[in-house]
Amino acid sequence: MPSDEHARAIETYLVATLDHGFNASTFTSRVITSTGADVAGAVTGGIAALSGPLHGGAPSRAVEMINAIGDPANTERWLAAHLAGGNKVMGFGHAVYRSEDPRSRLLREVAERLGGELVERAILIEERVLAYMREAKPDAVIQTNVEFYAGVVMEQCGLPHSMFTPTFNVSRVIGWCAHILEQSANNKIIRPSARYVGPPPV
Repeated sequence: MPSDEHARAIETYLVATLDHGFNASTFTSRVITSTGADVAGAVTGGIAALSGPLHGGAPSRAVEMINAIGDPANTERWLAAHLAGGNKVMGFGHAVYRSEDPRSRLLREVAERLGGELVERAILIEERVLAYMREAKPDAVIQTNVEFYAGVVMEQCGLPHSMFTPTFNVSRVIGWCAHILEQSANNKIIRPSARYVGPPPV
């Protein structure tokens, strides 16, 4: 059984992430709902969208990055090699926020209350990553996002990495259901159009 401190930390994470606009899984749930499908079908579609590593898998990879860097003094060397390979830096940058992700600040405070070597190292690595990214990508606005400290909090609470995304799913299903109810209340099928831009017919 988790301690009260760990239960509260995970609960804070769940509340902070239960909804976040028209992200991939939420939009999927609404599209499925718009067809007249039932709640189970719409939630199943959201889960399927969340199974992709580009949507739900960042917290575990953020922790893996912290562990791969090890000593914060290795941060810049690790980043240089990582970015040279065309890879993204998990836990930094966001499609919506162009300033600090407020959920990240909240979860950093949760992590600091939990304490521990991982938290201390994560804070130092975060500072060095942000400084490096300002130099490497001066035209981009890259700040810490929710996934960085989400991973740290779940790690400190003893969750295995295989449960990071399912734990996020526990939170996000509440947001999906709110969108499902809203879509159903005034429904019209969602059917995006597409414009062909390929070669002209011969």
